[in-house]
Amino acid sequence: MLRSVRHVIHQGVIQYAEVPRKKWVLQWPGQVVICASSIFWTSEVSEPPIHLLLTCTYCCLISKCNTQIGDIVELVRGKLPGGARMTLGALTVIDVHARDVVAKLAKDGISSLNDFAWISQLRYFWEGGDVMLRMITTYLKYGYEYLGNSPRLVITPLTDRSVTQSNLLRLHHHEPWLCWQG
Repeated sequence: MLRSVRHVIHQGVIQYAEVPRKKWVLQWPGQVVICASSIFWTSEVSEPPIHLLLTCTYCCLISKCNTQIGDIVELVRGKLPGGARMTLGALTVIDVHARDVVAKLAKDGISSLNDFAWISQLRYFWEGGDVMLRMITTYLKYGYEYLGNSPRLVITPLTDRSVTQSNLLRLHHHEPWLCWQG
């Protein structure tokens, strides 16, 4: 089962680059849509050279995010097959959060991919034939367990802080030498 989910996600990642997103989101299961969209968002934010992570690049990324959100909203307003409405609802939550993250990076003038504001975000990568997740110093292989097609909670600055604090607590317990006791 895990191999099957991994294979379908891989096919979705390949197709993401080849099919217009507005059409692509209706062709794949919800888990694939969320995962592949997250991989491409991470690469779009992290691939420009550091010196290009300036206001112009951020403005382009925010504009792209807004266009993608608008496309999804337009689809939701129309007639949709099967579980597509649930998938698009979950994707909208993820897309709005992604746009808000980019806007905050721009507002804060973040120009380094090593800045805490960036590394504290949950980032998805396709590496070595697998989906990998990174946040702060945590680096995990995606589990490929079937998640079903369910709605997502709204992501707020408070939920972001809670996840970040959980990671920092884990870091403190596993690598105490990194925490200065002054």
